[in-house]
Amino acid sequence: MKPEMTPEVKAYFQAVTSMGGKARAAKYPHGKLSEWAKRGGRPRAVQGKQSAELVESLKRGLSQKECAVRLDCSLSSVVRAVKRLRMRGIIA
Repeated sequence: MKPEMTPEVKAYFQAVTSMGGKARAAKYPHGKLSEWAKRGGRPRAVQGKQSAELVESLKRGLSQKECAVRLDCSLSSVVRAVKRLRMRGIIA
């Protein structure tokens, strides 16, 4: 069961958590913050034409890690894509 949060405690946490963003905004220019935001977030997934490129790369003997670099996505995305391709019988 979650304990009740009093209005004073809630106001304190709201004030404290917003300080980091305000300090960062004061320290760095907007362009730099935007650049960081674009690089952040969830890594790209392997989909569409990339699946065909992944199959070709694997047939040529590239490792899954090399494929991830080539496709500009995370290794875990490539591992999931390879698993899907094996389940569909596209690769051995």
